Amino acid sequence: MKKPSPLHLEDLPAGPPAGTKLCNLADLPEHGGKEIIFREDRFRVSVLVQKKDGIIKVYDNRCPHAGTPLNMFDENFLNIEGSHLICRTHGALFNHESGKCILGPCKGEYLREVAVDMTDTAIFTR
Repeated sequence: MKKPSPLHLEDLPAGPPAGTKLCNLADLPEHGGKEIIFREDRFRVSVLVQKKDGIIKVYDNRCPHAGTPLNMFDENFLNIEGSHLICRTHGALFNHESGKCILGPCKGEYLREVAVDMTDTAIFTR
C-alpha cells in the first residue's frame, strides 16, 4: 500500500486551523508520547505526538485496521520494548519514522502523518 499524503487537520470537522500550537517540545520527554484532542460539537480529532531516539513524529491517532485510537488509557504509544508504536486494540506494530505497519491485521498499511511545522520550541499544525 502507498503511504498516504500528510493530513491537514483544518480539513477535518473539529480540526484546528493551520498555525495552531500542538505542544511545546519541552513537554516531550525522550520516548514520550502525547495525545492531543480537539472537539467541536459531536466531532473529535485525536493526534499523537511521539518522540523516539530524538525523532518527533505526529500521526492521526487512528489504527488503519479498525479506526480505533492506538492508546487506550494513557499517552504510552510504544510497545513494551520501546521499539515500535503499538495499537492497543489489536497489537499491530508500526515503524515510528514511517508509520508503516510491520506486524498485525493492517500489515503494509500506514498511520496517517499529520502536516506540521516544528520550530526550536514547539509543533504547529500546517
